[in-house]
Amino acid sequence: MELSTARSIDMNYIQDLYMESFPKEERKPFSVIERKAAMGTMEILLLTEGHKRVGFAITAMRDDLVLLDYFVIDPQYREKGYGSEALELLRELYSGNQFYLEIERPDEEAENQEQRIRRKRFYLRNGMLETGIRIRMFGVPMELLASQPGLSFAQCERLYREIIGPMYHKVIYEE
Repeated sequence: MELSTARSIDMNYIQDLYMESFPKEERKPFSVIERKAAMGTMEILLLTEGHKRVGFAITAMRDDLVLLDYFVIDPQYREKGYGSEALELLRELYSGNQFYLEIERPDEEAENQEQRIRRKRFYLRNGMLETGIRIRMFGVPMELLASQPGLSFAQCERLYREIIGPMYHKVIYEE
């Protein structure tokens, strides 16, 4: 598998998969992601196996902190090990940084409770660590997982202000 910076020819595939994969309340306008990628504060990465596009990752960066903002394996390639391999490549790419991600918190009352549990198990099985940091982002209860111990919300706060901008007040730290 290869991980590379997405080219303009890949953007329709990535945007379509992005729109299919994330609920509206969890999506940023794709034009904002493209603009921030052009500014160097985000990266849009394509995952390929040979000549097949198998997914993408979108990361946001500030100082030595990297947020895996969006990560998707194309549905036709799921359950084949691509997600684990891609996450390993991402962790290697950002090995000199504190690499972290957000997941929806497991919640017995959530319609997608089983999906939330599977997602968390996937990340933990693939080397991510629980941080104990819980946030509510745009009303969605999330928890943060990191590649290394020691992540603090104060570190994340600077990055959130950068990528979310004026809507930052919609990120609430929960103790």
